[in-house]
Order: sequence, then structure tokens, then C-alpha cells
Amino acid sequence: MVQATDVAIVGAGPYALSLAAHLRARRIEHRAFGRPMQFWLDMPEGINLKSFAFATNVYVPARGYGYAAWCRANDLEDFEPCSMESFARYGLWVKSQVVPYVESSLVTGVSRRNDGRFEVRLSDESALLANRVVFATGLSYCEHVPSTLRVLPPELVSHTSQHRSYKGFRGKDVAIVGAGASAIEAGALVHEAGGRPQILVREELAHFSTRLPPERSLFSRMRSPISVLGPSMKSRLLQALPFSVRLLPEHARVDFVKHSYGPSAPWWIAPRVWGRVPIFVQTTVRNAEVVGSRARLRIHESTHGERTIDFDHVIAGTGYVSDVDRLEYLDDAFKRVLRRVESAPWLTMNFESSVPGAYFIGPITAFSFGPLYRFVAGAEFAAPAVARHLAGPVRAVTSALRRRVLRRGDAAAVALA
Repeated sequence: MVQATDVAIVGAGPYALSLAAHLRARRIEHRAFGRPMQFWLDMPEGINLKSFAFATNVYVPARGYGYAAWCRANDLEDFEPCSMESFARYGLWVKSQVVPYVESSLVTGVSRRNDGRFEVRLSDESALLANRVVFATGLSYCEHVPSTLRVLPPELVSHTSQHRSYKGFRGKDVAIVGAGASAIEAGALVHEAGGRPQILVREELAHFSTRLPPERSLFSRMRSPISVLGPSMKSRLLQALPFSVRLLPEHARVDFVKHSYGPSAPWWIAPRVWGRVPIFVQTTVRNAEVVGSRARLRIHESTHGERTIDFDHVIAGTGYVSDVDRLEYLDDAFKRVLRRVESAPWLTMNFESSVPGAYFIGPITAFSFGPLYRFVAGAEFAAPAVARHLAGPVRAVTSALRRRVLRRGDAAAVALA
């Protein structure tokens, strides 16, 4: 007999765990699949979060599960910088406490049947049917390597997400392409491993954030209020009005997302690269080819024109793309009927796609909901919104009544609930 569930969650990162916790609280039948916090566990040693601790949580509908509080309880930094390793450990702790039933099997295929249900195939060769499915696989599958570098073989080019350690670059010449935190931090790690990195930045400057002082004046706090996205009025408004960007016309929304929160590196990386790792700005890679056992890059610099340099390896610190075609577990028929915003899925206000019953949450939703959702902080709003919609009007009223009687402490009503 084929197994079945009401809701299947594909993924086991912060968004997926947050949604599972909210579905459990609403008593909605569901199953979640994926290796918990795997993306974060695979990060190189010594990598830190680019966000504040209070802004980086698994959002559960109960008190006492915040990351900052967990850090304090474990004698760790509870503001910034906090390590990726500690966040992964925190996520596993929340999983064990709140949603211990998350299954470690990976989803290998999802297709939509003629009856409207979804067939979900798993890595253990089993399958199940789901009435609804939520895709919450985060940045997995969406690594971006520029087309000029994709001509190189895998032994000569890689993405920053592929590296658990940089020790293998000792004594090697390494080009790092990109201006964001992952690129700059990769330069520091290659240097610290004994390699000879060069960071190639297309922008006019490599931007580094400034450290937020623990005590700020009233004027400073009013001019740049703190938020989950950093200190600024724009960021604070995006947090206070988390669904406002969805109301913009599509072209304006996409343009806003593309030009908000560009590449920058945190303040704590700066001492590890300044005076240690050469950074070439206004530099574009025009061409790449294999010469012997090395990669030859033809680059254009605004001040010196074109030149060629040979490297032992090229690392793309060029971020991620919101491209639904990259999701390998979606079958082709499913992808063909999905409406798109650019290459991302088009979504309703409830995070439902153009395929009824199929939902997306996480960074891939940014073109529909704004830059807030590129970050873990967006799970605070996405998870309860999707859970409410999946509950439906009848379940929502029942859940509200249950919470009300539990607060009142009516013994008979509690027993009924």
C-alpha cells in the first residue's frame, strides 16, 4: 500500500523546520524530508554568519527556542559574529526538541498526478502521495557559476559552497571571483591555508560593513534603527511590513530585489584580507581556457586594460540564482506548467505557485516577496503564513478556539481540544 500524507515538506533547513513546527502546532498531518541543517554543516571551518544572532532562528510557535538565547546558554557569542557551526548545532537542537520526526531521506523526484495529488520519491527508493507539497530546499541546487567559467573542467573551477576545507590550496595560485562575503572570506581562508589568492571584483569597490557599536545614541538609533537585515530605515520597514513588497507591480518588485543589499563583506573579515590578499576592483573575467594543467583567465581591468593570468584553480564566490529549473527533484512536466517571475516561481500571497497545492518558501521566493526572504529571517513570516493557508478556514477557526480555551484553562474544553 502506498504511503500518504496531507503535506510533504521538501527540505530540512531553517525554513523547513520552522514550517514543520507550525504545522505540528496546528495538528496538520505532514512529513518532512532532508538532512537537517546540512547546508550549514557543510560550511568550511571558521566561517561565520553574515547576520545577527537575533535575526537567525528556527522560528517555532513557542518561547525559549531563539538562537541568541541558545548561544548565551552555551557560552557563545550571542550577537555577531556567530559561527555557521554553532548555528547548525542550534538548528539540530531545535529539530530534536520540536520536530524530531524529520526524516533524513532525500527527495529525488516530485511529480503531479492527474488527480491533483503529488508523488514524492525518496532516496531509499520508497514513495508517498501528498495532497500538498512545500519546497523549502534553500540555496541547495542554486549555486551560480558565471558562463565564462563554466567552460573549465571541475578540477579547475568550483563554487564556494563546494568547499568544506581550503587546505588543499596550500602553495597554489587561486583566483576568487566575486565581491560578496563568501568570495572575500574564501580569499582569507585560501591565504590562511598557505595559498596565493587573488580576488577579482567587478564592482568599483569591495564593500565591508562597519561594526555596530553596542551602545548607540538616540539619534543614531532613530536614523538607522536595528533590524533583522541590519541597521537602516529601509531594512526596518521591510521587517515591519514583511508582505508589502508583494504588492508592488512585478517589474518594480523584481528591480527592487535585484538592486537591494548588493555584495558586501562583514567587518570581521577585513583584517584577514587587508594587506594580505590582493583585491582587484573593476575587473571582469572575459574568457577562460585550459592551458596545460592550469586555468588561464583573460581579464579586463578599467585602469590597465586586458591581460591574462594563469591559476591553479578558480573559485566562484558569485552567489546563488533563484532558478526553479535548478531543482533537480522536480520533473520536467511539473516545471513546464509553473508560471515564473524571471527564473523563479510566481507565487500568490500565500506562497502557493501556479500549480495548485505546490508551495515554495525560502530564498527562491525573493522575486515574489522581497529581499527579506533571501535571509533566514524571512522564515519568521513565511512559515506561519503557509501554515495558516494549509490549515484552511475550518482548521484555522478550530486552532484559534483550541488556543483560546487552553489560555482560559477550562478543563472540559481542554479535554475536548
